[in-house]
Amino acid sequence: MTEPVLVPRRSPAPIVVSWLFGAIAAIGIGLFAPSPERAGWLGAGAGLALLVAFAVNLAMGEARGFIVRVAASAVGAVVVMGAVSLVFALAAIAPA
Repeated sequence: MTEPVLVPRRSPAPIVVSWLFGAIAAIGIGLFAPSPERAGWLGAGAGLALLVAFAVNLAMGEARGFIVRVAASAVGAVVVMGAVSLVFALAAIAPA
């Protein structure tokens, strides 16, 4: 009989994957979306980041702390997307 793990190790991998997806999505939107349509695409990217966060954490197969991990993944991805979009907005208004 196997012994149960008393304190399971928490892996930050699903959170990091979600944050990286948010950064890559925001950079892609900033580079390829036209300026007037960028806000709409960022909203769609944030929704997709939520789905990615859910899927990655669900694939991990660990029930303990699932809601907290999904929340940290999704909110972190949206914050990263906001930071990247702020950089693109500042670059757009900077004098050439």
